[in-house]
Amino acid sequence: MERTTSRLSELAELGALALRRQVNDLFALLELPSVWQGREPEELARITLDVLVSRLRLDAALLKIHGPEGALDCCFPPDLDREALLAAGGGAKPDSPGAFELPRPNTVGRTRIRVAVAEPLGEPGTIIVGSWRENFPTPHERHLLQLIANQTALALQSSREARARQGLAEERGRLQRVNSVLSMLHAVSDGLSRTHTVSQVAEVLLSWGLNAMGAHAGSMYLADETGSGLRLIRSVGYSEVLLRDYQLIPMEADLPLAEAVRTKRGLFGNGYRGRPLSYATVPLLVDDRCLGALGFNFPEPRPFEDDERAFIQALAHQAAQACDRARLLEAERRARLMAEARQQRADFLSEASALLGSSLDLEAALTWVARLLIPRFADWVVIRVVERTPSGTDETKTLALHREQEKAGLARELGLSLLSTWSEPRSCITNNSVLAPIAARGRVLGAIVLGTEEVGRYDTEALELIEELGLRAGVALDNARLYQEAREADRRKDEFLAMLGHELRNPLSPMVTALQLMRMKDGAALERERTIIERQVEHLTRLVDDLLDVSRITRGKVQLKRGRIDLAAVLMKAAEMAGPLLEQRSHYLEMPAPAGPLFVDGDPARLAQVLANLLNNAAKYTDPGGRIVVSAVGEGEQAVVRVRDNGAGIAPNILPRIFDMFVQEGRSIDRSQGGLGLGLAIVRSLVELHGGSVSVHSEGLGRGSEFVVRLPLVAQHVNAGGEVRSPPPEAPTPRGDPRCVRLLLVDDNRDSVELLTEFLDAKGYVTRMALDGPTGLAAASVFQPHIALLDVGLPVMDGYELASRLRQEPSLKGIKLVAITGYGQESDRHRAHEAGFDLHLVKPIEPGQLLRILRELTEAPEETLPHP
Repeated sequence: MERTTSRLSELAELGALALRRQVNDLFALLELPSVWQGREPEELARITLDVLVSRLRLDAALLKIHGPEGALDCCFPPDLDREALLAAGGGAKPDSPGAFELPRPNTVGRTRIRVAVAEPLGEPGTIIVGSWRENFPTPHERHLLQLIANQTALALQSSREARARQGLAEERGRLQRVNSVLSMLHAVSDGLSRTHTVSQVAEVLLSWGLNAMGAHAGSMYLADETGSGLRLIRSVGYSEVLLRDYQLIPMEADLPLAEAVRTKRGLFGNGYRGRPLSYATVPLLVDDRCLGALGFNFPEPRPFEDDERAFIQALAHQAAQACDRARLLEAERRARLMAEARQQRADFLSEASALLGSSLDLEAALTWVARLLIPRFADWVVIRVVERTPSGTDETKTLALHREQEKAGLARELGLSLLSTWSEPRSCITNNSVLAPIAARGRVLGAIVLGTEEVGRYDTEALELIEELGLRAGVALDNARLYQEAREADRRKDEFLAMLGHELRNPLSPMVTALQLMRMKDGAALERERTIIERQVEHLTRLVDDLLDVSRITRGKVQLKRGRIDLAAVLMKAAEMAGPLLEQRSHYLEMPAPAGPLFVDGDPARLAQVLANLLNNAAKYTDPGGRIVVSAVGEGEQAVVRVRDNGAGIAPNILPRIFDMFVQEGRSIDRSQGGLGLGLAIVRSLVELHGGSVSVHSEGLGRGSEFVVRLPLVAQHVNAGGEVRSPPPEAPTPRGDPRCVRLLLVDDNRDSVELLTEFLDAKGYVTRMALDGPTGLAAASVFQPHIALLDVGLPVMDGYELASRLRQEPSLKGIKLVAITGYGQESDRHRAHEAGFDLHLVKPIEPGQLLRILRELTEAPEETLPHP
């Protein structure tokens, strides 16, 4: 019985102890909200963890919550394996706690603990706790764990709400400050809008600015006319004694005002030269021009927050705009006062400019200008200019006019006398004359002198008038010089290009003939070497043709032989011209026939050149074995030809300039593609001459390109039955017997004439050659040739004279004359026609082409022979 009584008393005591503990836990829980008040989320997490560890007597605890402010993650002890504990907590249930191994034994030597889990109400996350006790967690501990978790969630939400309220209050305060600043700026802007002078601007600005910022003194300075110093406009709050030394501040002075102007940035500080002076100095900027500076002084140091700095900068900006406007108003007022006085001079200068610009005969133009000056501005005028003669030397000319014609000589003497004492080429005024230089681009090209019998008549305005006249006359004289130089340069360029084409084509001609002879003599020997030489000769010939073509195009000297042609024939001709390069690079050319005839008004040779250039361009910039597609369709009133390849493509930065001269994309450092970058420029020019357009599209490097040519269509010829008729095919030309044809070849290039003679001999023609004009004339009289192939640039007697002499020979009445030359300009063709040539061929000549021409000349009647 005693034992039972003792056991019951112990149980009662334990129950009372547990009850007291639960009550203490609940009271501690009620105190938590006051402890959490005003805490940040990170602090709340740490406090929660401490409460859990102390109240539940834990060996391990982990709090992990994902809130808007980020992840809250803390644990006890700090070196706990979080991932392992999370995994153990994931398997814990209310009736079956999870198990977890501590990294080291606890205070009672245990390593295995039981874990329980709670989720905070309304917060994404979890709280995991663990203890070694066998009865952990008790129902009270589970209840207490969930209460603490929920209290933590509520505390986090309260913390966020408090922070939101605080942010809202701060934003409201900021908006109030902004509204106050905007109100003050509006008031300042309203006051500045009624100002007309810089003094008024300074008065408005300082009266408002000092009150708005709490400054006790302020000043505004503007840069002086020279830009070397700052001039005081207005100040408030400074003593007169102090201001005496600061009426004008040098720009290089060691003062905040000068430094702000030099650096074009605001200066804010709370100390100057050891004195506790709080100041703010900002420059007055208008479009990066610094007009001056605005300065304020404050009675006490201040932090100069961003809002305050922005307000001061805004005041300075408005002040700068107002000062600039005031200066413009002042300048406008002065200009208006001077407008009437200058109107007469402006009218004169306008009329003089029109005269000077209306003629390149500068002497006549200056005479007209001098007559305008007399008698409005002078009694006599002397103008001396240095003109450039055609030989390139300078020649001094003097023009003298007097209101009384018989005194022109006296005016000349007076003017030259003044100019002889004119030591420096600058404008000046004497008692009754004014002198000014005639200059352009920094060079003095002459002088102009005005004289009058009235002493003291000329002033600075008259000097400005003559100075301006001298400048305009200088520009006119310089333009005349430039025009003469440009014409001379253009003439020399034409001569150079003609000579260049001749000199480049001359060596090409024997090379082409030699290659043909090599093939005839031994077709198999040295085939690779011949192929290389042929390819390089063709390349060099194409470069020369492109260079001369672009020269003719830029000078507008290309003459199109236009007619109604079908583009299908032009496409076939272009494919034939580009065939060697396409075959060499093993390209696949796909060229479907158009659905119907596409007639355009154009030059078939030039359009074939356009399309061949596009095909060559596609072939060059497409890897061997590539695919090139050429299509031609009618779209509305246009014929559209597309040349598309799958080659190297075009970079986006090159596309806008691809049709400019000498533009080539750097696809390879060794320039293996060759060319001068003229082919596409020629394409655009020729297409535009036909009234069409050309464009290009590419999706980038390595993605191919497509060129599109658009040409206007012309109406088709339709017969009475409505059928489209194509031009009738040309009748076949009968072949002649070369053994009956005598050929005379005259060329001072021995290699060329010898090889060509050998080639024509091999083809069965009867030939005779000569190396100069007289020898050729003598040979023609004896040999009586049917056809004479004459070089133009012959020594002693040139080819034109030789042709004229041959035409005068009665025995050579039916002779056909062919000019074979390196000169290929249009003027050269016209001159050849006038000299009596039947044909004008440009070196180098393809042997096959020469044979065809010879057959046509021997078989065609004289009246149907082609003429250049």
